Amino acid sequence: MYGADWCEDTSRARRLLRRLSIAHEYHNVDEDVFALERACALNAGQRRTPVIDVGGSVLVEPANGDLIIALVRAELITEEEVRDRATVQNVGDIERAARTTAGLLVVAGAQLTPRLLRWPLRAVGLALAVTGICGWSPAYAWAGVTSIDGPADRPEEASRSTWFAPTHEGAR
Repeated sequence: MYGADWCEDTSRARRLLRRLSIAHEYHNVDEDVFALERACALNAGQRRTPVIDVGGSVLVEPANGDLIIALVRAELITEEEVRDRATVQNVGDIERAARTTAGLLVVAGAQLTPRLLRWPLRAVGLALAVTGICGWSPAYAWAGVTSIDGPADRPEEASRSTWFAPTHEGAR
């Protein structure tokens, strides 16, 4: 992969590869002139990021779905592995922070409630904080929802409604 640290598409593609556990080499075109030359050569002389070589197939600024298709075609991962790995972390980064914070606040606030409610509230708060810390929600897993292509992958599209799609409709 040839990209730039400041490039949102590069960050998104790298995050996808990490979430899918795909080993890859990253070359920063801003720091390595040879990487820049190679990336331009793969893209008909134009500088765009990221440029990803997947088993001889060159992808330029690929959407997550296109990158997943190329990885499956190159037999670096199966469709079943994509589904399994995509749901391991099914809570987006923004929601992870919100869940962790809310859970810790519920645990702390439980002390101010009547004695009978303290332990149930602490358990709920702890469960919420744990799902935030680990990035996995059992409810989302049951529904087949993944955070790939969610608001954390493209922060400017946080209001987009189509990201919250079950994985059985195809990897996006």
